[in-house]
Amino acid sequence: MRMFEYEGKELLRRLGVAVMPEKTAATVGEAAMCAAALGYPVVVKAQVRAGGRGKAGGVKVARDEAALRAAGAAILGMSIKGERCSLLLIAKAVDIAREFYAGVTLDAAVGRPVLIFSAEGGMDIERVAESAPEKVRKYHLSTLSLPRRHEIQEEVRLAGVEGDTQSKVTSLLLRLISAFFTYDCTTMEINPLAVTTAGECIALDAKVVIDDAALKRQGMTQTDSVPASDLEKRAAAIGVNYVQLRGRVAVIAGGAGLAMASMDLVNQSGCKAASFLDTGGGISSAHTAEALRISLATPGVEGVLINIFGGINNCGEVARGIAAVVDEDRPQAMLVVKMRGYSQDEGWAMLEARRIPIVKYGTTEEAVRILAAGLGVS
Repeated sequence: MRMFEYEGKELLRRLGVAVMPEKTAATVGEAAMCAAALGYPVVVKAQVRAGGRGKAGGVKVARDEAALRAAGAAILGMSIKGERCSLLLIAKAVDIAREFYAGVTLDAAVGRPVLIFSAEGGMDIERVAESAPEKVRKYHLSTLSLPRRHEIQEEVRLAGVEGDTQSKVTSLLLRLISAFFTYDCTTMEINPLAVTTAGECIALDAKVVIDDAALKRQGMTQTDSVPASDLEKRAAAIGVNYVQLRGRVAVIAGGAGLAMASMDLVNQSGCKAASFLDTGGGISSAHTAEALRISLATPGVEGVLINIFGGINNCGEVARGIAAVVDEDRPQAMLVVKMRGYSQDEGWAMLEARRIPIVKYGTTEEAVRILAAGLGVS
């Protein structure tokens, strides 16, 4: 379950991570009262679970009531990556001396949690990771015991943080790691982690994802937060699982295991997955078409890998759905299909008639190579 920023910050606060005073508001009037209580200047933040709020205009600084009301009116109702903003977070503004990135997530490649830390945080952290990967430190964590302080402090030192700031950042990272395990998270991220001009180390944002299987143990329910995006709602309406990521290639596969394996191969190819969608079994042509349209509507998608084994699923039905989208929508993204099983010859014929690249007897790796080559990734 993905949490809103204010929910994630509350979890961090419970374990001793400092956050700024803040209040939530559902209307501009409520926002004005919150700001008056906190004292200006304040930061007005859209409460959506999609990333990229700052670049989308969902975060604004207000130094007086007029600016606050203008910011609140602009942000409430805004759509960010398909998610409509219906709640604001009003936080006391802070003078920032330096920004960092800190997060703990699961590394599927090694099957362990990993601490990720960079001395350069903020809106452009993805660009830093791509252009200067040496500036992003990664430290794999044990699932049996918490790391010792000197181990984390060494990572902070190697990232270029010195002096008193090094000690304060280390303390916060240890609390972040503890929170990750305490709340059964799959992701717990702070960006930015700020050091103020007064020398305080504060979490200015929080992105928290809790393992759905642990919700009962945590005393939480899935209804604590609304569906994150219109695309997820569309996927839920046809009974398929859809997860949006950041990348160029959407993955559609008939089964969660096959979808995850396909996504891993896409990431290893250098393309990076933009989403994955698990069709489940017995999907119809109409639902296949909608699944493909959802994947094509994912931001940043340039290619789609469709990986189907026709056991419960009917390859002919799947191909009819793909063909309908190709005929009606004329998608610009490259499609590559690996499909084998029940009614495969019928399905292959429909796709070949539309000149869609098909892997009939080869492997998923072969399909990924074809797609990567088509996207210019060597």
